[in-house]
Amino acid sequence: MLRKALYSAYSFLARSSIESLERASLDPEAAQAARLAAILQTAGGTRFGAEHGLSAVSSPADFRKAVPIRDYEGFRPYIEPMLAGEGNILTRERPFMFATTSGTTGKPKFVPLTDSFMSEYRQASIVSGFNLYRSYPGIARGRALSIVSPAVEGRLPSGIPYGAMTGAIYQKEPAVVKKWITAIPYEAALIKDYESRYYTILRIALEYRISLFYTPNPSTVSLLCRRLSRFAPQLIEDVGKGTLTPPGPLDPALRAAIERRLGASPGRGRELASLLEKERFTPEKIWPELAVISCWTKAAASFYLQDFPEYFGSTPVSDITYGASEGRGTVFLSPDRQMLAINSHYYEFVPEDEIDSPSPTVLGCGEVEQGRNYFILFTTSGGLYRYNINDVVKVTGFHNRAPLIEFLHKGGNIFSFTGEKITESQVTTAMKRAVAATGSRIRFFTVVPCFRPEAHYQLWVEHEQAATPEAGMKALAERFDYELKADNIEYETKRDSARLAPVECLAIEPGTYERLRKHLTASGTPDAQIKLSHLNPRDDVRNFLNAALQSAAITG
Repeated sequence: MLRKALYSAYSFLARSSIESLERASLDPEAAQAARLAAILQTAGGTRFGAEHGLSAVSSPADFRKAVPIRDYEGFRPYIEPMLAGEGNILTRERPFMFATTSGTTGKPKFVPLTDSFMSEYRQASIVSGFNLYRSYPGIARGRALSIVSPAVEGRLPSGIPYGAMTGAIYQKEPAVVKKWITAIPYEAALIKDYESRYYTILRIALEYRISLFYTPNPSTVSLLCRRLSRFAPQLIEDVGKGTLTPPGPLDPALRAAIERRLGASPGRGRELASLLEKERFTPEKIWPELAVISCWTKAAASFYLQDFPEYFGSTPVSDITYGASEGRGTVFLSPDRQMLAINSHYYEFVPEDEIDSPSPTVLGCGEVEQGRNYFILFTTSGGLYRYNINDVVKVTGFHNRAPLIEFLHKGGNIFSFTGEKITESQVTTAMKRAVAATGSRIRFFTVVPCFRPEAHYQLWVEHEQAATPEAGMKALAERFDYELKADNIEYETKRDSARLAPVECLAIEPGTYERLRKHLTASGTPDAQIKLSHLNPRDDVRNFLNAALQSAAITG
């Protein structure tokens, strides 16, 4: 009853943000021009503003002339003195922390987070939360299971902390939300041991009525579901006794903080034991109040949704909004409808095939076309101006005059031997269809280009079972090849003309994907940033997977 009242109060408080965004969607160009003007005010008196003459900028056209498009490496010379504590570099407002994320050069990226930036970010969150509740009102029946990473992973010489954006967002949530809506306390994010962290998350969640899974990475959701089965007897005992018995080490201070939130629930323990005895110990039965799973459902992430029906039955799965540490891209309107967050940041769009042009076409939100793919540029009050985040998005329609968009893939994740230009989106779609057609049970896959003895693609696959018949591997390779031809006419032409040899399939040892996730998290990669490529993985990931290959190549 209390949670329903909280959601009702939230809906009332969100009303002004909802109405403001709706008005902005009627004239998005004007809304975006106003947003740009407000952001540029934060650059007044800064080194970046002086170097680019931002005081003279009075329109989006002026802005494009004054500021070149940059990726993170273009901003690194400005950000590095900020890490040392210098002020008035990108904004007059000092960052309260830096969000860390992986960089393309191997050096980590440190994204400045200011209070103004977080306010921009939160504008989209407020509206998205309201619309998610409106679409799935059952989420008020219980708590949300959400996984975050530590907001403070360390401190710079200046004393400013750095860490994960998800943790920073959590810390900015109102106390009433943390107490009554969120199931998992922040202390769980601080557990360093991989297995102990996920065990603790499940142990806490089993005490509650969970009505919403809200975490970006669907592979994390699958991981938790597998851990439910693996640790079921001990989890049930802990719930009944009010204890916490993780499989690995746990810092005593964290243990004490978490145990203060736990209580003995003999009745719940008996209920869970009965489900296990009847072989019904699945999330769908454990949490019958579950109204929706909100996570990535598009692009490469969509591959990991194949196991969800086994765990969740017919529970709806809804795409979480598009965003990153550098900025928020969309607002959730309704299932499969996400609008550009025009009241949050300022956005520009470059046609996908023009990103490498010395003078690319640059469009505002009112100039994009439905069905077209674009690189998206962010300008935020955190100090990123015309920032190329290297994301390709697709315009799927419009709400009033504001574009609806969805994330497709990272830019540059295209491979071509002879002009076929295969994308990660294409190999993901082809693999999903191939798995469905062959009845394969695949936990993870990636496609690796091979130059010898003839140019061809290898399909590295981790099956669920320990041994996969050669015939099954051959059938999967053949079907994948067939489906990729259907999606890419140039690939079909090159294959039919023998300029590309047939696809080869190789098996990866079962359990490799989870070992790789564990390796990456132990190295400091936040869970939400574990986005393993389904095409031409980076060298360190490829080497890890290569060491786990267990069969000779089988040609389709």
